[in-house]
Amino acid sequence: MAVRSVATSSTLEGFRTTFNSLGTDVGDLASLGTTDKSSIVAAVNEINTSVTTAFKIKDSSSTQQTINAGDVLNFAGTTNITATVSGTDTVTFALASSISGLSNITSSNITLTGLAAASSDTDAFLVSDSNVVKTRTGAQVLTDIGGASQGFAIAQAVALG
Repeated sequence: MAVRSVATSSTLEGFRTTFNSLGTDVGDLASLGTTDKSSIVAAVNEINTSVTTAFKIKDSSSTQQTINAGDVLNFAGTTNITATVSGTDTVTFALASSISGLSNITSSNITLTGLAAASSDTDAFLVSDSNVVKTRTGAQVLTDIGGASQGFAIAQAVALG
């Protein structure tokens, strides 16, 4: 679209044609996709206000980050957790079926379910339960195989008299 201007030497017909072309270039106010359709300036101001509105995100340690217009919020996954962005403003986090890189798990109650049987009756699955090392048998029962549990100490004391 060229810049519309009326030359000082233009006739009234030239002014009318240029003025009407300017209206066509700008468009019909009723066709605006904004709430305020009173003028082009009002519509642009409404869009500007909605676009420049920022929002904040906060993590569990109360660290906050402002997300401004034009910023991209990145949901970064890791080896053990994936983040998938999908339609209708949705982020889905998933835990990998096989977790790696953990050196310690602390919990007051851990339930082991769905343990697959190994090729032999006993595999190398070890659990520390109050300093008792246990192994999983083919029937998925945890069995004491040594350690300094109170029961073991009593049995040892009885045996030794």
